[in-house]
Amino acid sequence: MKRLRRNSHVFFIYIFLFVLVFTASLLSKHFLTARNLTNLLTTSLPYILVSFGQTIVILSGGIDLSAGAVVCVSNVLCATLMTQSAEGFLTGFFAALASGMAIGALNGILITKGKIQPIIVTLATQTAFYGVALAVLPIPGGRTNYAFAKTVSGRLFNIPMPLLILIILTLAMWLLLNKTRFGSSVYAIGGSEDVAFSTGIMVDKKKTLVYVIAGLLSALAGIYLSSQMYSGDPTIGVNFTIHSITTAVVGGTALSGGKGGIIGSIAGVFILVIINNLLNLVNVSSFYQYVLQGAILIFAISIGSMWSGPRKLDKHLNKVEISVPRHLDTNDNEIPENCTRRQNSASIVSSKRGCR
Repeated sequence: MKRLRRNSHVFFIYIFLFVLVFTASLLSKHFLTARNLTNLLTTSLPYILVSFGQTIVILSGGIDLSAGAVVCVSNVLCATLMTQSAEGFLTGFFAALASGMAIGALNGILITKGKIQPIIVTLATQTAFYGVALAVLPIPGGRTNYAFAKTVSGRLFNIPMPLLILIILTLAMWLLLNKTRFGSSVYAIGGSEDVAFSTGIMVDKKKTLVYVIAGLLSALAGIYLSSQMYSGDPTIGVNFTIHSITTAVVGGTALSGGKGGIIGSIAGVFILVIINNLLNLVNVSSFYQYVLQGAILIFAISIGSMWSGPRKLDKHLNKVEISVPRHLDTNDNEIPENCTRRQNSASIVSSKRGCR
C-alpha cells in the first residue's frame, strides 16, 4: 500500500494511457491491429530512448537541452560514414555512439568543473552541434547500411525488433537506477547535492557520467532513426528535446530532481504519440499539436508540483558507501582517515560521529 501511494502518479498515468488507448480504438477500428501497434512502437522507440536520457539527467537535478542536437549529429554520421561493408557499418555506428558520449561528457565537464548552470551549457552545446550536423550533411541525404536497417526493422523469434530493443534497454536502465550504487547516487544528488557531497558521493564524477549516459541514449535514437529512413537528416532531432522533457515530467519525474523514474517516462511517450495520432485522425493541423504539447507540459508540471512531497534521501544514501574525512567527534576522539560505513545521512551531517 505504501509503495502504491509512493508511485500514485505513475499509476494514474497508466490509467490515463489505458483510457486513451480505449478511446483511440473506438475512433478507429484499425488502431488495435497488429500492424498499427507495431508502427506505433516503431515511432515511439526513439522518443523513449531520448526520454530515458532526459529522465536520468532530471533525476540528478539537471536538464539536457542538447538531446535533440545529439540525435541530429549521430543520425548524419550514420548516413555519411556507414557503407554496405561490415567495416563501414562499424565505423558509422561507433562514430555515432562516440559523438553522443563526447557531447555528453562535454556537457558534464562544463557543468561540474566550469560551475555553469546545466540549462546554459546544454543550450550552448545544442546550438553548436545543430551547426555541426548541418556542416556534415547540409541537406537530407546519404545512405545507411541496408543489412543493419533490415535487421532493426525485422523480427527475432517473431517478436518485432523495436519491442526487443525497448525491453532490453528498459530493463538495463531500471536496474541501473534501482539496483546499483550509481542509481542511488543519482537520486541522492537530485534530492540534495550538498547532502550527497557531505556523505562522500563523488558528485562531479556521477553528474558527468549521467550526461554521458544521456548522450549515449540520444545517439542510439539517432542511429535507430537512420535505420528507419535509410538516410540522414540534419534537422531530424529538433523536436526531441522538448518532447523528452515533456514525457519525463508527464511520467512523474520532478523537474526539481530526485524523484521519478523511467517507467513513467515510457507512458509519457506513448501518451503524446497516441494524442498526436488522434489529432491526425481528426485532421487537426500539426501546428496545433505543438500548442497542445506545450499545454500538456505546463499541466504536468503543475500536477507534479502539487503531488510531490518531501524527497526522502535515506533509502538511496543508505545504499552508498560513505567516506568520512578525518575529524574529531563530539568526545574529541580522533577518527581514522578514509573511514567508510553505511549510515543514515542525517546522522553524518548532524553529529559527525565516527565509524561504528
